[in-house]
Amino acid sequence: MSSKDAFQINMTPEDLQGLKTRLGQGRLCREDLEALSKVLQLVVTLQNLLLKRRLSILGWLRRIFGIKTEKHSSEKQHIAKPALSSGRRGRNGREDYPGAKKVHVAHECYKSGDTCPECRRGKLVEDKPAVDYDWHGQAPVTLHVYFLQRFLCHTCKTSFTAKSPIAETAKTVDDSTDDEKVSRCNRNASANTMIALLRYMYGVACYRLAKIQGRLGIALAEATQHKMIQQVYEAARPVYVELIAVSAEGCLFHADDTAIKILDWLQGKGPPSQVSGKPHKKAQTSAILSKSSLGRTIVLYLTDEHPAGFHINNLLSKRESSSGSAIYMCDALSGNKVEKDFMVIQVYCLDHFRRQFYEIQSCYPSHCVHVLEELGKVYAVDAQAKAQGLNPEQRLDLHRQKSLEVMTNLGIWMQNELRLGRIEENSPLGKAMNYGLKRWTEFNEFLHTPGVPLSNSECERAIKMIITHRKNSLFYKTVKGAHVGDVIQSLIATCEQASINPFKYLTWLQENKAAVKKTPQAFLPWNMPA
Repeated sequence: MSSKDAFQINMTPEDLQGLKTRLGQGRLCREDLEALSKVLQLVVTLQNLLLKRRLSILGWLRRIFGIKTEKHSSEKQHIAKPALSSGRRGRNGREDYPGAKKVHVAHECYKSGDTCPECRRGKLVEDKPAVDYDWHGQAPVTLHVYFLQRFLCHTCKTSFTAKSPIAETAKTVDDSTDDEKVSRCNRNASANTMIALLRYMYGVACYRLAKIQGRLGIALAEATQHKMIQQVYEAARPVYVELIAVSAEGCLFHADDTAIKILDWLQGKGPPSQVSGKPHKKAQTSAILSKSSLGRTIVLYLTDEHPAGFHINNLLSKRESSSGSAIYMCDALSGNKVEKDFMVIQVYCLDHFRRQFYEIQSCYPSHCVHVLEELGKVYAVDAQAKAQGLNPEQRLDLHRQKSLEVMTNLGIWMQNELRLGRIEENSPLGKAMNYGLKRWTEFNEFLHTPGVPLSNSECERAIKMIITHRKNSLFYKTVKGAHVGDVIQSLIATCEQASINPFKYLTWLQENKAAVKKTPQAFLPWNMPA
């Protein structure tokens, strides 16, 4: 009997009802026993699959629908809920529209100091203005067409054209040092920036934007959009190179990566593998966060065939020896390991350790709930340190007071469960415990070194921009196109980390393109004038 035949149960509703009747009467035939044997074998096999592959019902639901949080119900008691605001109720006030055009309208009848027309005794005093809102819908990129009056002399053929109203006020791309001047379609720096933001920050593919623009009467072809994005890239590339050099001197690094598709590579045009010699087909985008002692955060995206650890090693090789040691936070994949020559303390994300138990808690509720509750206490201590605004040394002292005993007891408990044979090492629960115990030093470094974060969640949030772009655009055509995305997205993410408007910043770079090439360090995001 084949493995497929072992699970093949051919029964009609009438056959099932007959089986139930005979089962109740205790008169089972040979065929009934074979059917029940198959059912039992199917149930046992499915149960083993659920345990080995952690495919619990919750896991299926997570894969199909996704979940908003991985918080365990028992952890909520450790974290204080912020007080709900009773004033705003989700509405925006007049001060929440810094980009809106504001028009001050004077009263048509009265001014300050006039006699009150109602009581005829008091004087009018100017109060806080009332507000009226006027929303307008328009295409993402608008176009003004100026028809300049022109006169022609039929004798000497000289033409005289009216001066354009935007000749002095328009903010265009500085192409003074370029061999090829920018064309009319991409000389407007703000329009170029809007196209780049829609493409790489919000995931609007060029062909979709072309449809939107065309249906609203302002056609913007895909080829034109690519030219406009190229202008942003050319202005931003020197700053991107400078950011790589500056980020090497950071004191804390985060790294993560996600898969990306490059069509040329899928067609066999990728770089050859050093192992097999065959062209690479798989590409990935690595996200690297570098935090300096000044509190500045740089976000870098790099797309190629290498994992994040490769780029971290390249970054650390450019690091000055006088910069001292740094902290490197990542997940526990082998591709993220750092070379021993560098003065780096490598730590692992505690969220990944916690997730090992969260995903199998329906199979081993008592053990998993215990681990989740203990880790919940550690996260609560970290939230307390953040709420109190503690510096790294104070945070370390707080964790040593409240978290050291929790993590020590948790490690001893897992070792005893495995050593005494209460948990099978090859079971999902045993593998989860061994996953943590083998990396226990890296998971507990926050108890010994100031400034070590608990998780890599900040880098995972930064990589969401790449995922949004991947879900909407699906792929890059070439590796050059991927590099263009890396440069623009890196500057966008770095601006967001510094609370700087990326639209204003990228426009500023284009307006000063020649100066950016000469001194890119003067045009880093935090150097933009207010």
